[in-house]
Amino acid sequence: MAVNNMAWNWGWAYGGDNGTSVSMQVNFAPQMAVAQASLSGAVGDGLCMGGITQYRTRQTPDGPDQDHDFGWDSNFGYTPVVYDPIMTSVSAELDVGGNGQQGVMTLLVWLWG
Repeated sequence: MAVNNMAWNWGWAYGGDNGTSVSMQVNFAPQMAVAQASLSGAVGDGLCMGGITQYRTRQTPDGPDQDHDFGWDSNFGYTPVVYDPIMTSVSAELDVGGNGQQGVMTLLVWLWG
């Protein structure tokens, strides 16, 4: 089975004085998918971490969405990769610290169908 499409979203966050975050989401028709969040740039001395915060799946292609949420782990952050044979959505978050910290993150989804 080959990849038939890709979808993505990206975000930039600037921490200013207090830190901030940016969220991104990709939605698609129910199908087999792998999603990966990757940091592509970081500037400054503070926190710059991100990853997947939620993905949605279905038991059957015409069934209801089921949410799978990930919380922040102080040693790990958020999970970087998820897979499911019937996925419909993926959300990610990039968190940066204050004092001018900046970061760029991409959420990339490979879709099979």
